[in-house]
This record gives sequence, structure tokens and C-alpha cells, in this order.
Amino acid sequence: MGSLFSTLITTIKSKITPLVTKFKNWTSWSFIRTKVISAIRDFFSNILNIKPRHKKDYYEVFGWLVSRRLAIALVVVAGVLSIYYLFCVRSVLPSSSTDTVKSYAYNSLLLRFTSDTVQITAKDGYVAYEGEVSSGAVNGYGTLYNSDGAVVYQGNFENNEYQGTGTRYYDDGTMMYTGEFESNEFSGTGKLYRENGTLEYEGDFSLGMKDGSGKLYDVSGTLVYEGSFSRDVIVYSELLGMKASEAAEIYSGVRTVYEQDDSYAVVLDDIGVIYADTGESATLDEEITIGQLIVLSDEFPVGSSALSTKEELESYFGTELMTQTETLSLAETVALSYVDPEDAQLVLTQEYDDYYTVEEYGGSARMFTGTRDGLSYTFISSGTDGTFSFYIIQYEE
Repeated sequence: MGSLFSTLITTIKSKITPLVTKFKNWTSWSFIRTKVISAIRDFFSNILNIKPRHKKDYYEVFGWLVSRRLAIALVVVAGVLSIYYLFCVRSVLPSSSTDTVKSYAYNSLLLRFTSDTVQITAKDGYVAYEGEVSSGAVNGYGTLYNSDGAVVYQGNFENNEYQGTGTRYYDDGTMMYTGEFESNEFSGTGKLYRENGTLEYEGDFSLGMKDGSGKLYDVSGTLVYEGSFSRDVIVYSELLGMKASEAAEIYSGVRTVYEQDDSYAVVLDDIGVIYADTGESATLDEEITIGQLIVLSDEFPVGSSALSTKEELESYFGTELMTQTETLSLAETVALSYVDPEDAQLVLTQEYDDYYTVEEYGGSARMFTGTRDGLSYTFISSGTDGTFSFYIIQYEE
């Protein structure tokens, strides 16, 4: 009986032992790893067995026969390398996180598929941007930094460009501009600041320039002019025909008056222009009418360009500008004293800080005149090289 029982136990063990062994093996990491490596080795061994057998075992590529198995092997290797790149190369994976904000390198592949608030590091490793991204680009609200960590721009972005409202800064972090942007340019309404922090201009902008209605401030931030601008330049012609009192409403900066025999030249120092009366007024009072403007600039603005030679002006006016030598008026002599004092024949008596009586004036200069859009422009030149020192605007006669 005992012998029969022992035999039964031995038989059961012989049946169960292989199952137990298999279970132990398949739950053992070393066994599984060995099996996987062996399977991979056999797979590649079979794949790379490229001995010629039949034409169907090859692809024809540009006249060359490439083993189908070799082609499959190359695809598999490429896939493995791609996976390795995605999961092991630091530059394409989130490198760190700060308060749950993920950080990506500027050339990160995963950044193209991210829609979130992130940090983006530049090639040199510093944080160049922190904010919203989507659709593979900077979109939404964010902050752009330079390599020193100073803020370059803070505001709204669209397709990696400043778009909407935002604030632009100088390299040292001082505010440059705050307002509306379009395609990285100041566009819309905004405020422009100097590097010392004082307000320079507030009003309309277009293509990064003052354009439209606006207010101009001096270096201390005091309002000096309110009017129209075009391509960063004051539209001086809007002063023509104004009374002195009307001009005083839009210009509140420093002014200097020159008088001789009831003729006047008034210098609006902060905007670089001189106006003269029409000759109809008898005294310097509220009723003086501005009939002539002298712009103290050797450049004539046209669109986004600035013309400085007679040849350029002739191209703009579409006709040859005849040059002639003329005697200078009081206002023209005053203007010459500002731009070329050595050539100005002007004898003055200072009555007050901002008021002079003119004892003598005179001299002559070369002039060339052009007309356009109902206005006459006269360019005053003290030389013979075709350039000019300043120009006059008045209504065409």
C-alpha cells in the first residue's frame, strides 16, 4: 500500500514540476530578458540573411537590387533610433520644470506639438521666453528675455510676432513703448519713451513710426506739441493759415521772437520750425496769421524716405527746379543763424530771454522751388553741391 502511494506521489510530481518550472521561469526577469534578446537576435539574424534566392526577394531601386530583408532591417533600425532620440536625447524632451511650467529647448521637436504655458531656452541655454504656445508657435500672452535676463517684450503674440497689446523695453530693461503692435511694429495707439524714462510721444503709430494724431513731449516729459504726424515727422503745413493764438493752443514749448519794423519771425524751438506772419499784421498780437513756415532741417520727408539733394527733389516734384540767388528775408536770415551762424548777417538786441529786436539783417542764398498739392516748397542752399540747409513751406500763389 505504501509503495502504491509513493508511486502516485512521484507521478503527480513528474507532471507538476515542469509546470512549476515554467511558471518560475516566466516570472523571472533574467529568463524573460534572455528570451527577448534571443528572439531579437534570431529576428535580425533571419532579416539579415540576404543570400540570393529569388528575384522576388529584392526591391529594384534606380537599377540596383536591394534585399527586401535588408530594407526591412533598415526601417526597423531607423525606428529604434527614432524612439531612442525621442526618449533619450535631452534637447527634445522637457528638460526641467519650474512650478509645473515645462521648459523646452528652442529647437525641441515636442514643442511643435505643445499647447500650454512653457519656458523656451535659447541656443545659449538662457530662458528666452516664458508664456503661452500653441500650434508650434508662440501664441497668446508671454514674456521675451535677452541673454542678460532683462525683459525685451511682454504682451500678446501671434505666430511668433508681437501682435495686439504689449510693452517693448530697451536692452537695460527701461520701458521703450507700451500700446498696440502689429507684426512686431508699433501700430495703433501707444506711448513712446526715451531711454532716460521720460515720455516722448503718445498717440497713433503705423509701421513703427509716429503717424496720425499725437502729442510730443520734451526731454523732461513736458507736453510741447499736439497735432498731426506722418512717418515720424510733424505735419508742419497744418500750421499754415493759423492765428498766433491758435498755434499757441497746439504748441506749448519754448518760443523765441525776433522783430524788426513790425515784421516778426517766431521760432518754435522744441519742434525746429520758424513761422512768419503774412505781412498783414501791424503788431505781435493774437491776430497774426501764419503765412510762412521754415523747417530747420536739411532733409525733406517723403513717405519713408528723406530727400537731401536737388536731384532727389527734382525726381519727387517731377520737374527741373530752377536755381536762383535771392536776398534773404528776416525769417530766412534767422533760420540761417540757427543752421549756419557764420553765414548769417544778423545784428540783434536782446530785450528779454525770448525776445530780440533786429537791428540789421541781410545776405543772399541760392534757392530752388517746387510746388505740389497746393503748397510751395523753397529750399535754401548756402553751397553749390545741390544740398540745402533748411526749407520753406507756404501756400502756392
